Amino acid sequence: MEALVRYDESLVVGILGGSSGTTFDAFHMLWEAKKYGARAALYGRKINHSEHQLTFVKYLRAIADGEIGPEEAVRAYHGDLQKLGIRLYRSLQNDLQQTDIASAYSGSGSTKRVTGAPAAEPDFSKMSQAEKVQWNLDRWKRILG
Repeated sequence: MEALVRYDESLVVGILGGSSGTTFDAFHMLWEAKKYGARAALYGRKINHSEHQLTFVKYLRAIADGEIGPEEAVRAYHGDLQKLGIRLYRSLQNDLQQTDIASAYSGSGSTKRVTGAPAAEPDFSKMSQAEKVQWNLDRWKRILG
């Protein structure tokens, strides 16, 4: 995320929400993406599958604005749902868990974990457009072989 953000400041870098997961998954994903420079988030299923979409979005907005952290947001979300008399899908304890999120939309449910130290990133602000293109071509050759 940081490399994308630094690559070209005119780009709006963001995330896609993916599968539903727990409320903490959604809130933490947004918090972490913002931490590393994301400026947009598209959450379809995460919002659609929540108990109360407007309240869910209220806390996504509060996280995006830096007003609240993910764990506090989950607790507040549960409190608001109880006040509204809305039946919760999960207990607070279960909804505070972070789960492995599928890495593909294929429905296979497989997860992918990346380990090891990341490669050093160049200072993109000091590179020409041609150097950026070459760096990315070399990166994809390293990744794909």
